[in-house]
Amino acid sequence: MTVSYALSGVAVNHVDDWNPSYSIERGSVAVGALPEGLDAQQAHVARALSLEDAEVRGRHASGPDELTLFLREGGEVKVAVSTGRGVIKRVSRRAGVFEVNVLHLNHIKGAWTWVADIFALLLVFLALSGLFMLRGRKGLAGRGKWFVAGGALVPVIAIVSYYMSL
Repeated sequence: MTVSYALSGVAVNHVDDWNPSYSIERGSVAVGALPEGLDAQQAHVARALSLEDAEVRGRHASGPDELTLFLREGGEVKVAVSTGRGVIKRVSRRAGVFEVNVLHLNHIKGAWTWVADIFALLLVFLALSGLFMLRGRKGLAGRGKWFVAGGALVPVIAIVSYYMSL
């Protein structure tokens, strides 16, 4: 669990740089001029792009000359009705990373909330009990106080820097 949470934490920390849960691919398409009627247009585009019926989740006439098909997982196809040219966006889950993000971000809820809370409390216990394992000059009264101070100083500096930049 520690490794899963650590990897997910790194991925989620960089959400501004990339989507940690999904891979998004874009490409151009040319399906030819579309027939009249939304049903026929949807069928024409789906057939031309070899899309399965289950993959198409809906459609929308975005304008007089644009058709949008909504695909599974947030993908979409936008084509010009007159020319059949457009773009396709396919979205797929990143194997492994998606699943650990679901756990880390607690999208599951329910019993997983208790599992995650107990895990967090055990980590707190591990950190605090480690303070008192060594005694004497190697323990908290000796050099240990400097390690604790250094460890506490890192988040303090980050928080102060954050509020000073506002």
